[in-house]
Amino acid sequence: MLSRRSRRKPDPAHGGFSPGFAPSGRTSTVVYHVTMGAAKLIRERWRAASVVVGIAAVFVGIAIGVLSVRTGELALVVAAAVLLAAVAARDLTVLPVLAVPATLVLTRVGGALSVSDIVLALAAVVSLLMLRGRGAVVLQPLIWAGVFYLGTALPTQILNRYSANAVEWAHEVFLVLGSMIVGFVIGRENRARVTMTIYLLACCGIALAASVVAIGSLLRTGVFQPAYLPGLQKNTTGGMLAIAAVIAFARPVWLRWSAGWAMTAVIVTSVGILAAQSRQGLIGGVVGILIVSLRARPQTGKRIKIVWLAAIPAVVYVLSQVTAQFASDNQFNSAHQRVDWYEQSMQIWLKSPVFGVGMRWWYTDRFSTHFESFQPPNAELEVLTTTGVFGMIGFLTMFAVAGWYLWKMDPMYGTVGFAVVATRFTQAQFDLYWVAGQASLLWIVAGICYGVQARDRARDARGSPGLAPARGSGRLA
Repeated sequence: MLSRRSRRKPDPAHGGFSPGFAPSGRTSTVVYHVTMGAAKLIRERWRAASVVVGIAAVFVGIAIGVLSVRTGELALVVAAAVLLAAVAARDLTVLPVLAVPATLVLTRVGGALSVSDIVLALAAVVSLLMLRGRGAVVLQPLIWAGVFYLGTALPTQILNRYSANAVEWAHEVFLVLGSMIVGFVIGRENRARVTMTIYLLACCGIALAASVVAIGSLLRTGVFQPAYLPGLQKNTTGGMLAIAAVIAFARPVWLRWSAGWAMTAVIVTSVGILAAQSRQGLIGGVVGILIVSLRARPQTGKRIKIVWLAAIPAVVYVLSQVTAQFASDNQFNSAHQRVDWYEQSMQIWLKSPVFGVGMRWWYTDRFSTHFESFQPPNAELEVLTTTGVFGMIGFLTMFAVAGWYLWKMDPMYGTVGFAVVATRFTQAQFDLYWVAGQASLLWIVAGICYGVQARDRARDARGSPGLAPARGSGRLA
């Protein structure tokens, strides 16, 4: 071994080698030529790749131009897909991250698919490529629960052969299994904080917009009317904001949100729900927040009990509104309309009680002579009519298994996931369940919980430092 005196630093004058250890002139010449040859080869390949990319860009531009003339919406989708692919080439986690705020974009693009569906599909494919079997075994209970439901929905595919039925089954594969995998990758790749922060900021923006619309309507008409935003129905708005409020109220440690920011978001989104006058969103949000309050916060070790008192006015408001609608002579208000749809749903279900009449039957004219074309405004009735008792067993089992495993998790991870799943399930008792975006978000959040837990366990195994305190909180947040 060389002594300290004999250890010499590289000398630039000798080509980066220590004096006495510099290669001979012939060796230096060989190294020089090899290096220059490699550099030349890289430059040539770079030029060739640039030409290919340039030609491809020209053809993509021409294709988008042609599509914009014939089908403007499809051109927009293609352009967005190209942009996302380019961004994902730099960082694959971009697509899974964008899939969460994309659940708020329900604009239809060519038929039954929405923007959120397309982004989710791309994110699911990327997430599958990123899994590579690293720790994904912990997600198996949720995956098998989803597979079980989708398996029980297969008989209706065989008995009711039409395109909308098959398309919806494939759609639900992404809404359930794809969402779980996307969420897991987000959590494991340490993208949960940025993802949920973007989602919460977007929901706060929607809440503020709904509040402005409601106040403007009140000033013009003197009546407090529901706020309808472009492309969003009031119950859709309420459902989005309710889940955002539950996540903000839960404020899991691994999101590292300060208490002030989280509580501000809870207030803003709650006001947005009131502006939308979404009774389903309000009840779902109350249920989710009460579930969170049942467990002590990791940050303080205490339960927040005052929310139980705050929930009373919300319940009283909803009951008074529903009672007033049933007492009204208007047979077309939402309460009377739902009762009518419940009755029609039961009659349609009885036509095939075991296996159902097929998914998206309301997209067809099979029952148009005796019934309206409507999507049942209740999760169980929709599943009964589409997949029958067989599918209902799978559907309820999926929720039961997911709820059981999320509740059994360390509360630091599982509480927010269980609360979000319960929030969405509660909302779906009074409104549509299989809605693009909203039917995927709960499973994305559940997957995030498992992904973050897997990340932290791997970090602990390596002996890496834990979570850092959030600014302004004084505690882990």
